[in-house]
Amino acid sequence: MWKITGLCASMLALATAAPAAQLPQRPIDVLKQNIQRIAEGIHADWGIYAKSLNTGEEIAIDADKPMETMSVIKVPILVTAFRQVDAGKLNLKQPITLNLADKRFGTGVLQTLHEGLNLTLNDALTLMIIQSDNTATDMTYALVGGPAAVTQTMRDLGFKTITSVRTSFEWFRAFAAISDASYEQVSPAELFTRGFPNTPSRATDVAGFDEGGKTPYGLASPREVGGLLERILKGEAASPASCREMLRILRMQQMNTRIPKYLAGATVGHKTGDFPPFIANDVGFLEGNDSKIVIAVFDDHHHGIYANLEDAVSRMTQQVWLYFTFRGGNH
Repeated sequence: MWKITGLCASMLALATAAPAAQLPQRPIDVLKQNIQRIAEGIHADWGIYAKSLNTGEEIAIDADKPMETMSVIKVPILVTAFRQVDAGKLNLKQPITLNLADKRFGTGVLQTLHEGLNLTLNDALTLMIIQSDNTATDMTYALVGGPAAVTQTMRDLGFKTITSVRTSFEWFRAFAAISDASYEQVSPAELFTRGFPNTPSRATDVAGFDEGGKTPYGLASPREVGGLLERILKGEAASPASCREMLRILRMQQMNTRIPKYLAGATVGHKTGDFPPFIANDVGFLEGNDSKIVIAVFDDHHHGIYANLEDAVSRMTQQVWLYFTFRGGNH
């Protein structure tokens, strides 16, 4: 056995008595902690991804798990439509006529307008994004080949988790059938005319519908949605001209209670995904002060005040914007 004496013994005593020197914390780690702290203040499941396109620096918090997209899936639908325009399969000016069977509940204005209204594919795509119009969404689905075509487009682009599962009509029909099985076979026109069932158990049924997660509208990981937005920004998700048009549409978003809420000096393009009070997703890009940032914030299983959930997304985005633009992400 070695005998420890003299200077060696003194050094050993100092090492065991003093705490190990801590490495200085990286600013990006402080950003991540700040975002985690906001998430912990709201009882929900979170998936968060953000990246500076200037430096490649990123943060990821449970960013690789597929989560319910709700209307965030309309960004992949948008990409699919424009890629088909590039291929000559669709024309942005082609006419679409609104019929009763096209009308869908939820977000959007087309459901309130008279049948026989004429619009173009470009009109439908614009409304699908800036108003999250579900009627316009299913009109687009009918033209591009449905959810399977959107999913295949995402696979062609290399995204493994972005999956378009069902149309707006199919989701709303399933949403109705949880309280009344007779809805399982209704047509689109019948569902829109009949409305949702008003049963004593409806509130409990709705909560169980979200909690079970058996009937998703779409699925995707935050990281891959961020990657899709990056491809659009770089002009790589479709032709450069089509990507510029997609960016223009995303910048016209009218539902601005999340990502843009606390941003000063930023140009924002984004797309929300809602199922109150459970889900308040938002994904998008932030531009300004020579910065380009993508962000995807997903959440689910929230049962509190919806405005608080939305505000948490806003505060997370503000932290990302301030860090990447003014501290670490633009050098």
